[in-house]
Formats: sequence, structure tokens, C-alpha cells
Amino acid sequence: MKIFFVLWWKYYILSFAVILIVETTISLFLPSTLPFTLLEILFAFLAWYFLSPVLLTIAFRGTKSNDENLLRYVSYASALLNFRKGVHVYEVNEKFLNAMAFGNIIYRAIAVTTPLKETLNERELVAVLSHEIAHLKNMDTEIQWIYILLINLVYVYLSYETSLIYSGIVLLFGVLLMFPLHRYLEKRADITASYTTNWIAKYLGDALVKIGYLSTQLPTYIIKEIPEFQIFYIKQSLIYSNRNGDNSFFKTHPPLNERLKYLNEIDTKLNFTQYT
Repeated sequence: MKIFFVLWWKYYILSFAVILIVETTISLFLPSTLPFTLLEILFAFLAWYFLSPVLLTIAFRGTKSNDENLLRYVSYASALLNFRKGVHVYEVNEKFLNAMAFGNIIYRAIAVTTPLKETLNERELVAVLSHEIAHLKNMDTEIQWIYILLINLVYVYLSYETSLIYSGIVLLFGVLLMFPLHRYLEKRADITASYTTNWIAKYLGDALVKIGYLSTQLPTYIIKEIPEFQIFYIKQSLIYSNRNGDNSFFKTHPPLNERLKYLNEIDTKLNFTQYT
């Protein structure tokens, strides 16, 4: 997973560079007053928002997928969520199991790592893709972008109107609140996807066991051979274990056992269990 964080940092650095270049360029032509500075921030963040799909594919070295099965699964997951906008599909050839939704209002996309599509079974992969499309349907990218923009606008405003110390404290507080916001959006995407049909919750839980637990201990060629009934027992042991999971404030996702618990509750509520 170390590679995963390195790739994200590459994306953050590219994003910061775009914002800095755009803001600096605009500032050369505008007076340094509060209204114009706020306008600079707005245009810089708009540029970042619309360029973000390009920046992410560069950082993750993503390539357009030609895998007909994967494209069909994405179409099926989109139909389950009644998401009618076209979704571009990318593959990332890295040695970890993950998928992500990204893009903007004119370019919606999903990226899937090659080991993920090779390790998960058909229903698990559709469940994961449904989670990612739920992010697109819920406009989670836009929610996070607006939040980050507001943090920066408030910071600039307070820097002009109050002290740098006070504005810095507000900025720090705003940055820290991004973590619970992200966890909330992840949980909402889980729930949105799970209620589309009566088997998504179960297979999303199975996929999370492979992605968040087994992949840290076993190579993918072993994980994909583990029978479904064993995944079921591993999942139950994680749900009912006394461990609280990783409850770090700085995590972007809810703890694995917490996610498995509410997915299991949804699965039970929808009255569907199938272990073959």
C-alpha cells in the first residue's frame, strides 16, 4: 500500500502546482486586494477541478481500459444505480487492490488496478464498481472540492481581516475536518450502492475482506483461490472480533470491521444470503 500513498502524493503535488501557477499568473494582472485575491483563489480552484482527471491519470499512470468484461461490469453497475452519464474506465497497473472514482461534471471516470479485477469474482467486482459509481452519483468529488475551496476562501479572508495566527488555526481546523467528511462520504457510498439490489451488500463486504484484510497478508494469486465460504467465515470473525479496528482520526475510510458490520446489517435487512 506504500505505492498507493506515493501515487496520491504525486497527484497532490501536481494539483498544488496547478493551483499555484494559475493563481500566480492571475495575480500579475489584478490588484492585491481582498476581493481580487478571493477571485484568484476561485479561478485557480476551478482550473484544478477541471484538470483533475488529467492530473490523476498522470500521477497514477492510468490507461483507458479495453477490457470488454470490465467495461460491461461498469455499465451494469451504472444501470443498477440508474447513473445515466457515461463513465470512462481506466486501468492502473500497480501491485495493489483498489479502485477509485474521479473526474468532474463533464468527465466522470473510474480507475481500477489490474490486480483488483483479476482477484475479485464477478459479483465482488460489480459491488466495488457500484460503490465507486455511487461516489459519482452522490457528487462526492464536487462536495470535497467545494469544501476545500471554502476552507481556502475563509483562510484568505481571515488573513486580510484578522491575524495570520487566527486564520492559520481556522485553516488547520478545516483541514482536520476533511477526514471525518471523507469517512462520511465513503460510508454513504457503501450504503447507496448496497440498496440498489439485494446482493451488493454481501459481495461488497466480501470484496472489502480481500482488499482491506487479506491483501495485507497474502499474495493476490492465493486470495483469488480462496472459496466463498472461507471468505464468509473470515468476514464473520472480523465483524464479531473484540478488536475495534483502526479508529485513527486521520483515516479516510471507516474501520474495516465497522464497514463490514453495517453492510452485514443491510444484507440481513434485505433478506439475502447466498453461500455457494
